[in-house]
Amino acid sequence: MTESKSRLRVLAMSGASLLALAVCSGAYAQQTSATADAKAKSTEVGEVVITGYRASLQTALTNKRNSTLPIESVAPEDIGKLPDQNVAESLQRLAGIQIDRTQGQGTTVLIDGLRQNLTTLNGDVFLTGKEIGVSGENSGGGSGAGNQYNSLESIPSEEISGIDVYKNPKASMTEGGLGGTIDLKLRDPLSGPDGLHFGGNIRGTTSDDTNGWTPIGALVASYKMNDRFGITGSISYDDEKTHTKEFQDQNRSSWVITDSATAANPGNGTNATPTALPGGQEYISPQLAYFTDQNDERKTLGGSLGVAFEVTNAWTTHLNWFYSRDDDTQISYSDKVWFNGQGDPSGSLNMPGIDAADPYSINGNGVVQNATFNANGAETATDYFHTISEANNFQWINRFDAGGPLKGDFDVFYSRATSNFQADQADVEHGLYNTASGAATSPSAPGCNNGADTCNGGNPGYQFTWNNGGSSGLPSVGYPTNVLDNPAYTTFKSNWAWANYTTQTEWSVKGDLQYKADFIPVESVFSTGFRVADRDIDQVFGRYLINGDLPGGQVAGPVGPNEGPWLYFQDPGYSNGNGINIPYSTATSNPGLAKTVNNFGAGPIIVKNPASMSNPSTYLEQVWSGAGTPNNTEKFFKDGLSSFEVKENTYAGYVMGDIGGPTDRFHINFGVRLVDTNLVIDNGQSAQTPTYYGTASWNGVDSNVVGVQTTRNYIDVLPSFNFVLDLTDNQKIRVDAARVMSPQDLFSLGLGNSYGFTRSGSSSTFVFDGGSSGNPNLDPYRADQFDTSWEDYFAHGGLISVAGFYKAIESFVEQQNIATTIDGSTGNVSEPVNGGAGSIYGAELEFQYAFDGDWLWSGLKGFGVAANYTRSESYSQQPTSFSTNGPIPGVSQNAVSATGYYERGGFSARLSWTWRDKSVNDSPVGSTFAFNNQNGVSKVYTIYQAPYGQLDGQIGYDFTKQLGLIFSVQNITGAYQHTYLQWPDLPFTYDNWGRRYYVGLKFKF
Repeated sequence: MTESKSRLRVLAMSGASLLALAVCSGAYAQQTSATADAKAKSTEVGEVVITGYRASLQTALTNKRNSTLPIESVAPEDIGKLPDQNVAESLQRLAGIQIDRTQGQGTTVLIDGLRQNLTTLNGDVFLTGKEIGVSGENSGGGSGAGNQYNSLESIPSEEISGIDVYKNPKASMTEGGLGGTIDLKLRDPLSGPDGLHFGGNIRGTTSDDTNGWTPIGALVASYKMNDRFGITGSISYDDEKTHTKEFQDQNRSSWVITDSATAANPGNGTNATPTALPGGQEYISPQLAYFTDQNDERKTLGGSLGVAFEVTNAWTTHLNWFYSRDDDTQISYSDKVWFNGQGDPSGSLNMPGIDAADPYSINGNGVVQNATFNANGAETATDYFHTISEANNFQWINRFDAGGPLKGDFDVFYSRATSNFQADQADVEHGLYNTASGAATSPSAPGCNNGADTCNGGNPGYQFTWNNGGSSGLPSVGYPTNVLDNPAYTTFKSNWAWANYTTQTEWSVKGDLQYKADFIPVESVFSTGFRVADRDIDQVFGRYLINGDLPGGQVAGPVGPNEGPWLYFQDPGYSNGNGINIPYSTATSNPGLAKTVNNFGAGPIIVKNPASMSNPSTYLEQVWSGAGTPNNTEKFFKDGLSSFEVKENTYAGYVMGDIGGPTDRFHINFGVRLVDTNLVIDNGQSAQTPTYYGTASWNGVDSNVVGVQTTRNYIDVLPSFNFVLDLTDNQKIRVDAARVMSPQDLFSLGLGNSYGFTRSGSSSTFVFDGGSSGNPNLDPYRADQFDTSWEDYFAHGGLISVAGFYKAIESFVEQQNIATTIDGSTGNVSEPVNGGAGSIYGAELEFQYAFDGDWLWSGLKGFGVAANYTRSESYSQQPTSFSTNGPIPGVSQNAVSATGYYERGGFSARLSWTWRDKSVNDSPVGSTFAFNNQNGVSKVYTIYQAPYGQLDGQIGYDFTKQLGLIFSVQNITGAYQHTYLQWPDLPFTYDNWGRRYYVGLKFKF
C-alpha cells in the first residue's frame, strides 16, 4: 500500500511538471517584449539608494521577487545587526512564522505551525550545541525531562548576513524540513567594495527585576583586495540577565479528582477523621503547584571568518568558519504548594483537602475557583543549572564556471558541537520531618512526618488560601502563618546532583553539475548531484553519587540485595534498619545555608543559599561537610539506561530541470530527490536481575545495564515542483508542490528507560512514580504539500500578496502512557510512537509599502509599514477524553505581525507587534496530560497555549553616516505566556519575563 501511494505521488508530480511545460510554451511567445521590460525594471531598482530598516525590507522584498521558489527573507539593517535581537525573533515578522520563547528570548521557529524544520548554514549542515537540552526539577530523575529541540537562541545574529526561509524545496536542496528550510547566510568577502571596511555596535541591556546593565557588542571587518580575493571576520558578545516569574503545576503527575475535606493533622495524638465535601462535591487537585523565580544569565560569544579566492577564471573557492559559545547559568527559587504532596490516588479521602468551614467555590468542571486548603507538609527548593554549549562549523565551498554550458559545485561541510549541563537541587522542608533514627529535625514544624496525609501524633497542620486567577493563567496563594520563612521549621532535607554531556558531529560532501541546454529555444538548465552525510550524537546522562560508608563500618541510608554503598539522594529520612541516617543541616544548626528571598507568589520564603551549589561535582561533599561529616568520595556515574548514541548516514541524489531564465516571464523548476537513510541506535535496558551502584534502585544507577543495538534503513522519494509566472511587470503567480520529510528527533530515538521516584508518606524509601523512554522504531515525519500565491509589487517598496497552502501529514509523533511496575509500585512510562495523520491548510495575506512622498500624501514620506496575517486550519487524529480529534499541536488558527516605521533626516523609529491565537501546546510540556478520575479510570486532557501578543519598539538617530544612537525595548506591554489544562480557568504553566531594554551606539567606517 505504501509503495503504491509513493508511485502515485511521483506520477502526480511528473504530470504537474509536464503541464507546466505546456504552459511555458504558450508563455514563450511573449518573452521578447518581456525582456526589455525586465531590464528596465532591474535598472530602476538598482538606482534607488536607501538605508536602515527600510533598506532591510527592500532587500528582502527584492529577494522574494527574484526567487524562483516561495521564499521569505530577512536582511540586515546595518553592518552586524539584524532587525531584531536574535535569529528567531527576526524570523517572527515573516508571514506564516511564529516562535517559541524561553526567558523572553525567541527560541524555536514554527513554520505554518510546524517545528520540524531544517536549519542550514549556507545551505548545509549547521550545529549550535542547543539541539538538545534538559532542564527542570524533574530532570534529576531522568534525562528526558524538559527537553528542547533545535533551539536558535544561541546563534549570534551579528554573525549572520541574512536569512532565507523556503516553504517549498527544490530537488537540489538538503532534505529535512517538514514545515520549511531556514537557511542562514554568512557574508561573502567578494560582494562588497574594495578596501578595508568595518562596523558594528556596542550596547548595554537590562530587563525588569534584574540588577544593573550588561554589555552587548559586535565588530565586523572586511578587506577586499580586488575582485579575486577578499576576507571577512567578525566577533560578537552578548550578556543578558532575565528574571522570569513562573507558575506551573504540570511537574508532578499525581493529580486527583476528589471530594476530600479532611482537616490537617490536629496534633493531639490522633489522626484527623476523613470527611467529604457536602453532597460529595468533587474537584480537581494538582499534586504540587510551583511558584518559581528564575534568575538567568546567558553569555553568548560568536565569531566568524571567511576567505574567498578566485583561483582561476573558472574556479572560485570559499573557506568559512562559524563559532558560537553559549554559557547559561540559571538559579531558581520555588515554593511548592502542598495540595496532594504525597500523591494519593483519585477518590481518596485521606489527603488533607478543602476546609468546608470556610467559603469555597467549585465550578461545573470541578475547577476550584477559590478555597482554603489544609496541609501537613510544606517545601521550597533551590535549583542550580549551568550549561555550556559550544559549536564549530567549517565549510569549503567551490564554484566552477568556465563560461560554457557546463557548471559545477563541490562542497565539504563539517560541524561539531558539545553541551555540558551541570545541575543540583536542594529541597527544603518546612514541615515536620523525622530522621532514620526517629528524631525530628525541626521538632516544632507543623504537620506530619514528611507531609504525610495523616499521622498519629505530630504537630498541628496549617492552611493556605488559593485563588485560581480566572483565565489570567496566574493563580495566587496565601499563607496566614509564617510557615515558609521560619528558621525553626527549616530542614535542608533532600540534595542531589546530576549532569548531561552531549557531543554531536555532522559532515557532508556534495557535488552538483548544471548543464545549460542551448539547443532548447527557452533557457533551460538540467542538473544532477549527490550528497553523502553523517550525523552522530553521543548523549551521556549520569548522576553524582557519594559513598555512604561511615568510619564505624555502617552505611548511611538503606542498602538492599544487589545494591552498593553509593548515595544519590542525600536525605536524613532514609534508613536500612540500623538507625543510621545521612548527615543533614537545618537553618538553626547551619544558618549560613539559609537564604530568605521574596517569592513572587508566596512572599518571603527560606531556601538554600546557592553559594554552596555552584559546583555540582562537589556539591554532595559540601552537604556532608556542612553537617559535620567530611566525605570526599563524590564522583560521576553514567546512567546506561538514559545514555545513548545514534549514528545516521544518508546517501542522496537528485535530477532537476529549470525552464525559463531571468528575462522570461515564467520559470519552472521540477525534479526528484532520492534519500537512503541508515540508522544505528545504541542504548540500554535493564538486566533481568538488575544490580545497582546505589543503596537502592531509586538511589543511584544500574551497574549491569544490557546494551541494545537497533539498525534501521528506509528510502524516501521526494519529488518537487515550483512554477512562477509574471502576469504583468509587477504581478506574479506561483504554484508549488512537493513531498517532504523531516528526520526523527534523535533524542526520542535513543533514550532508553528513564524512571522517576518520589518519597512515599512517612516511609523511609522512594517509590516509582513514572518515567519516560525512547523508541528506536520511530519513523520520520512525512508530508505532501501544495502552495499557491499571487504577488503584486505595485510600487517600489510595495507588495500585496495572497497565498494558500495545504499540507497532508502522514504521521505525528505522539506520547503514549504504558503502565509499568517497578519494585511493586506502578506508574506510567511515557513513550513516543507514530500516531495518527493530520492536515494543515490556510491562507496568508501580506502587505508592505514604503511611502516615498509620490503617492497619497507627501507628508507620509519616510513612513512605511509591513504586515501579514495567517489563517490556519488543522486536523489530527489525536483523541482525548473530550474529543476524538483536534488541531495539530502548535498551529494557531490566527496569527498577525505588523511593523510601522519612520526613517528620515537621520531619525528612525519603529513599532513591531506580533500576535498568535490559542493553540494546542507543542512545547516540551506536551499537548496532553492524563490522570485518573474518581473511579480510577485515566482521563486525558488537552493542554492549550493561550493567545500571546508582543509589542517591540526601537528609536535611533544617526549623527553622521558613520555613527548613530539606538534605543530599543522588547515586550513594551509586559506580556506573558501561559498554558491551561482543557479550560481557560485551569492554569497549567505561566511565564512572565517582563521587558528588556537596549541602548548603545552603532558605527561603520
